Amino acid sequence: MKHLEKLFIVFLLTSCSSTKMLDLGGKASVKGTEVSQKAIDIYGLLSQQADIDKSQQDKIKVLTNKKPSEMVLPDSKVADFSEQLKPRIDAYEKLLNTYKAFTLLTDSSYGDMTQEATSALQDSYNSIQTFSDIPESVSSKLPEIAKMISQEIQVKKIKEHNKILYSLTTVYTMLWDKDQKTWNDYIDLIYNNYAQGLNTVDSKKYDAKMISETMKEPYSDEATVILMYRLEKRDEIIKKRNDLKKQLNDFGKALKELNKAHLEISKSKTDPSDVTKMMNTIENLLKQ
Repeated sequence: MKHLEKLFIVFLLTSCSSTKMLDLGGKASVKGTEVSQKAIDIYGLLSQQADIDKSQQDKIKVLTNKKPSEMVLPDSKVADFSEQLKPRIDAYEKLLNTYKAFTLLTDSSYGDMTQEATSALQDSYNSIQTFSDIPESVSSKLPEIAKMISQEIQVKKIKEHNKILYSLTTVYTMLWDKDQKTWNDYIDLIYNNYAQGLNTVDSKKYDAKMISETMKEPYSDEATVILMYRLEKRDEIIKKRNDLKKQLNDFGKALKELNKAHLEISKSKTDPSDVTKMMNTIENLLKQ
């Protein structure tokens, strides 16, 4: 009788542990979809910067031209990263689909979805290979992922799933770490050039009376009014720059937390509290 009781206790503990792992695996996959969507949004914002840069540079050329009545419409040539951005957006769309598929695999009723998960993984892997600028540190890890994808994916095998997702997100993290400086420098170039360009506009081109009508500060001197307006515009530009860079930085942190969560879940002895903290950190980073 005591032997049966022990077996029953072991069964209950195993069952509870399995349920907890399914819950953690499901939450990690859901966060994976959120991080992937944030990446798509981030790259969408970066895709818009070329048009913003062109518009701002055209405006500066008009405002600094000494004979605007004689000038033709400016057509500034700016940096264009569309060839780099398009495959990255595609890669994160594929990663988003991968997480959607793995979210279903935490439920045994979706056992027939294993092929969809395998296909989504393969698509995500293939999309990375389309990058024209993959560093050696990343390309060296791709065979490991290819080997994992070739293995059979089974429903509710949470630790095995997270081993694969850990390897995959490691590659995405390495790619992001390589790219982030480029994107930060790109944003700095766009908004710093605009702020500096506005600073070269002749103060005579500003209508102090019109500015003073919208200003809240109690200034009457025209030179002061114009300078305060220029300070306000400069601060607005710098805030836009910093807000964009913060979004990039927060996304990078969220991606790394997701990667760490997959690693923790894949361990033989998972610490649920650590995983929960990582999930909460990701949520806070994405909502800022």
